[in-house]
Amino acid sequence: MNEQSEPLRRASSLARGSNPGRLVEVLRRQGPLPRVELARSTGLSFPAISAITSKLMAEDLLCEAETDTATPWSDDADEEDADGGRRRGRPAVLLTLNPEFGRIIAVSLRMNLVETLIADFSGSALAQSRLELATRALDAGALCDLVIAQIDTMLEATVTPRHRLLGIGIALQGIVDGDTGRHLWSPALSITDVDLAKPIRQAFDVEVVMANDAVAVALSLAAAEPALAQGLTATIMVGHGVGMGIIVDGEARWGAGAGSEIGHVKLGLNGPQCRCGQRGCIEAHLADYALYRDARTFLDLPPAASQQPSEAQMALLHDRARSGDSRLEHLFQQAGHALAEAVATTISVLRPHHVILAGPGLQAFDMMRSAYEERLDQAVLPWLLKSTAIYVRPSESATIVDGMVRRTLRVVDRSLMETTE
Repeated sequence: MNEQSEPLRRASSLARGSNPGRLVEVLRRQGPLPRVELARSTGLSFPAISAITSKLMAEDLLCEAETDTATPWSDDADEEDADGGRRRGRPAVLLTLNPEFGRIIAVSLRMNLVETLIADFSGSALAQSRLELATRALDAGALCDLVIAQIDTMLEATVTPRHRLLGIGIALQGIVDGDTGRHLWSPALSITDVDLAKPIRQAFDVEVVMANDAVAVALSLAAAEPALAQGLTATIMVGHGVGMGIIVDGEARWGAGAGSEIGHVKLGLNGPQCRCGQRGCIEAHLADYALYRDARTFLDLPPAASQQPSEAQMALLHDRARSGDSRLEHLFQQAGHALAEAVATTISVLRPHHVILAGPGLQAFDMMRSAYEERLDQAVLPWLLKSTAIYVRPSESATIVDGMVRRTLRVVDRSLMETTE
């Protein structure tokens, strides 16, 4: 067993108040900082910060940041005079997470696509790949072999020895039990109730973190806009399907509370066919495959592989709709109504501080907007609607692997910080 994987095999239940953990969390959120600013941001004393940073630097988790410009900070703990002015002190040394400490790999499994990204310990991407294949043709063994092969490919592409791999994050469409690492159901796969985490953990001897892809998108967007990480934030992702990720104060709440199948709330029992096998789901009116399927009933459009249109096919559909075809305009108005119902349900049940509408499906929001706004005003109590801020953030698929890198790093951080106490 290698030395770096040992702490990651221990229980990763580090208390949120851990002093080293607080310091690492601040550096992840704010970037390189001098010791005096770390003391302010963590609430720890300067001597405590000095002791912790010395230990973490000795273990290679932290290093001095390279900087070409002068910094306004001083590294003196007592740098303010009696009038609140700054004293001249020693030039500040910026500390940062050591990017060479190890590597993180994130994998996104979606309909007919596997996307893989490898990042350094600071979270910066080093290499990325996209593999198109018929995902529904995979059995459990083939699925595990495929993911392991994609991880190995990333390690080889970056000349990363296996012992430097710290953690693996896997995001899937559908229902995922993040606590047990089981994939329960996904429209991208024909198999159900598969323990995907265990064989991958055994293959690489590291922690494996699993999540619904909407949760990963929520984490990525909140990291990009810190204001969205305050309080309860619900991110509704529209694209291949319709899902929701829930974070509280920037942290995913795993297990039953982290991901929601908001797309399978019923608008009508006799509505259009949904990919889940039932009828009338929000997704059956709003997801890419539903819009493309319905458009093909009156337009001559090329068939979609596994009933899932490509990005190019959806771009073609959007262009046709914007050209003034009234039948397509009606489809996107129905989609706007369905999106409003998803938002209305979310606000009425969860009363979140923020709702983020995200995903590639929101590239067509301009065609849904009027119908969406009209239905939302009808579906939510006015005082409830005013209490929630709603943001539209069309996002690309890369947001998923970015979010899984961030989530996996947090799990790795907590495991590593146990050994510094």
